[in-house]
Amino acid sequence: MQTLWQRLAYLAANSNFFIALKAFLASITLLVPGYFLGLSELSVTAVLGIVAAVISEGDDSIKQRMVNSLLTLVCFTLSSLLVSLLFPYPLFFLIGSCLFTFAIIILGSLGKRYVTISFATLMIAVYTMLGLSHDAESAAFLTSDVNFNPDSLLLIVGAAWYFVISTVLLKVTLYNPIRERLADIYFSLGLYQQEKAKFFSQTKHDHKTIRHTLSTLNINIVNAMSECRTNIDYHVDERDISHELQHLIHLYQEAQELHEKMTSSHFHYDSLKRNLNNDLIIAGFEQVLKQLACACTQRGHATLYKQAYQHDHGLTWSLAILKQELLTLEKSLQWQLFGPLKLLFRNLRKADELLINSEPQNDQAYLVMAPRERLPIKQRLGNALHLSSPIFRHAIRLTIGFAFGIGIILASDLHGYWVVLTTLFVLQPSYSATRVKLKQRISGTLMGIIIGATLLYLFPTERSQLFLLAISAFLFFYYLRQNYSRAVTYITLLVLLAFNVLYQQGYVVTVPRIIDTLTGCSIAYLLAKLVLPNWQYKQFPKYLVEAITANQNYFHEIIKQYVSGKNNGLPYRVSRRKAYVADSHLIASWKDMQVEPNDKRHKLNHVYDISRRNHAMLSALSALGVHRNKIIDAELQQDLALVAQLISRALEQTQSTILSPVSVDKFYISEIEALLRRYENDGHKHTLLLIQKLKQIVEITEELQVMADDMNLVTETPARS
Repeated sequence: MQTLWQRLAYLAANSNFFIALKAFLASITLLVPGYFLGLSELSVTAVLGIVAAVISEGDDSIKQRMVNSLLTLVCFTLSSLLVSLLFPYPLFFLIGSCLFTFAIIILGSLGKRYVTISFATLMIAVYTMLGLSHDAESAAFLTSDVNFNPDSLLLIVGAAWYFVISTVLLKVTLYNPIRERLADIYFSLGLYQQEKAKFFSQTKHDHKTIRHTLSTLNINIVNAMSECRTNIDYHVDERDISHELQHLIHLYQEAQELHEKMTSSHFHYDSLKRNLNNDLIIAGFEQVLKQLACACTQRGHATLYKQAYQHDHGLTWSLAILKQELLTLEKSLQWQLFGPLKLLFRNLRKADELLINSEPQNDQAYLVMAPRERLPIKQRLGNALHLSSPIFRHAIRLTIGFAFGIGIILASDLHGYWVVLTTLFVLQPSYSATRVKLKQRISGTLMGIIIGATLLYLFPTERSQLFLLAISAFLFFYYLRQNYSRAVTYITLLVLLAFNVLYQQGYVVTVPRIIDTLTGCSIAYLLAKLVLPNWQYKQFPKYLVEAITANQNYFHEIIKQYVSGKNNGLPYRVSRRKAYVADSHLIASWKDMQVEPNDKRHKLNHVYDISRRNHAMLSALSALGVHRNKIIDAELQQDLALVAQLISRALEQTQSTILSPVSVDKFYISEIEALLRRYENDGHKHTLLLIQKLKQIVEITEELQVMADDMNLVTETPARS
């Protein structure tokens, strides 16, 4: 039975819970004194500042957290001051709001942290608009010598108070974001391996569907790795790297090794059962893959909860049994089939050893991390101020959304700034993401209003409503990253309670809130669809060229090590990471295309086939990379270098075909095949396996060339249901 301390440790390790807890502490420490001092209206306004502060917060070191908090408060202050100064002058207010919206979104091009700061700054701006539009005394403030609305000051005070609490508690959970991302990687690896085990299942599965599912699951692994790498970068700049951080970096690099091993493909699995008439061996591989999936999940839990990892020795035992079965099979099976099975077994055994040795050692050292790629600020801003930039397009759309929402309000003399706030939350850089947010926003708002109206009736006192308001803030942040629809339910509830405390308008705003939400969602949807949309059929060729280029570089680094010997230096690890990232972008593009309007799903089936083949290429390259070792034969080294050069040229041809639809001769493919045929009867078994894998890569390269040609010929294909 778990102790209370263990349960608290589990909760603290959950970033959603811990962020919600910080928000609750910041809220309750303002609401309770405010209630007893008769200043509930002031404390409720400050809580809205806490909401914006939490959204602006990222995963930083202590020093960086303090710097970013100060920067955020400066942006919040400028935002509120601008709105307060211009609010009495409708035309200037409209123009100023549009210019500020565009500028603050472009600020997000400086980095991921600035994206959240810019979004939260716009939230503060809209909250200030809401306060001014509902405050009966706002005109008096604006015509006096005070140029800053007191409500705006309370928003900033609330944000500052949250930053104080968050920074103080950061010491306790400094590396928790890294641990959580690492756990996500291992959990995703477990799911990937569980799905891959279906290739060996006795139950009939569609192997094409399995490959598609694997490529989709790979997106989750790559995204978790990218976030983990970003979080690590925030801390490796420190002078002294703690032992705990060293261990976490080691686990991250181990996860990269496991990822390469698990995504590698050693043969065509659909032909395995046809050629291998041995159900015991097939079931053995399935069992080992499932046990390895469970081991990855256990490693994830141990990392998340700061526990010692207890390796499942049943996996090691299963591998030992499988090894004996393979030895009895070796003499009766052709090497063309037995060889890949042996390599797969070796790959699984190495994965087992990685997990066994994943606990920290006193003399443990991690590999040098690649330096973070930092462009000068001027160059980053220059890249963003271009029509092809997604940030620039999003800034244009959101600026128009603000202009349209504020224009409607000013023209009709309404106080519907919830329209602007809804547009801010729903409108995303892509059409597919906007569509998802739109559905979640509408359903969450309706549910929040129903629950809110019920609670206002059941709990009419101010004390109970303040308590419910704090609970709503906690639940909003708990669900914000994992279930946006539920998060919207609780933020809607928070707003209804806040308005009832501030203006005694809890019931009054319910119907306008629904109308404003529907209006804001409609504006966001139309902007995402009509204003500079990023349709994926236009983006896909770019992603495909990037994926082929990344595969080419990865292949080049692998072949170099077959000549010079195996090492995990930076060039190899960087090329491998970029290949996986490019592949995930390609698959994500196809997924986004599926939810776009029917008339924008050009060549959807073709895009699906190309994405699947590119992932197959990456899996084949991973297998080649997993087993890379120095080749002694000088002649084979020379021929291998030539094969690598010819494959690179063939991939370059494919890129040229994608970029400019011209017919090219495929003489590189036939030349490679002729060269590889010279080794078909080679007496060295490992040479045969290498040649076999190269043939698979050549086969996929040729398929990609044909698909690239067809992609330029196909004008339209029916959308996949």
